[in-house]
Amino acid sequence: MQTEHRTRRTQAARREATCGKLLAATIDCLAELGYAGTSVAAICERAGVSQGALFRHYTTRRDVIVAAAEAIGQRHLEAFADAAIDLARDGYRTFVQLIRGICRTPTHAAWREIMVAARTDAELRRAATAGLGRFEAAILEMCARSLGMSEAAAEPAAVVLLSIMHMFDSEAVTVVVYGNEALEAQRIDWVTRMLERELALLGN
Repeated sequence: MQTEHRTRRTQAARREATCGKLLAATIDCLAELGYAGTSVAAICERAGVSQGALFRHYTTRRDVIVAAAEAIGQRHLEAFADAAIDLARDGYRTFVQLIRGICRTPTHAAWREIMVAARTDAELRRAATAGLGRFEAAILEMCARSLGMSEAAAEPAAVVLLSIMHMFDSEAVTVVVYGNEALEAQRIDWVTRMLERELALLGN
């Protein structure tokens, strides 16, 4: 019985390791090659596994990409939770800069590739919808827990944080083509003041 238990645990560990490699490779490919260039072959080559191994864990290319989107969402949630803790210690400007930094990472570029592709790919959009819903719900829960807010205040706080993220998400796209450091610095100033004001109002 113990041998059987160890075997199952070993199989689960191998599966987790393989899926981890595939998801990391998918995220890297999306960031570097774009959605169209993220083929099964490219993912498997980067992960160092066979295409057969991929299809043992994911039925289609779309499935592994949707799983990668969920993995990115989890990374973002962990980063946001850390940033929310830092908010009390380091202040609003550091918090805002951390959110902007997240939006400029290759990982977030991979997220954007999936979202843009989902706009015109109905099957991808349907598959990704549930994960996005869970992500937003987790942001709401994080606001209540990490920021010490009541349930009533947590929802508008989540709206503020998600709106900031969407703004910096758009900025991260345009600065690749044309950056304006003076304007971007002013944007940081404005967002810092706005966030401090909004959270103070919600805390009252």
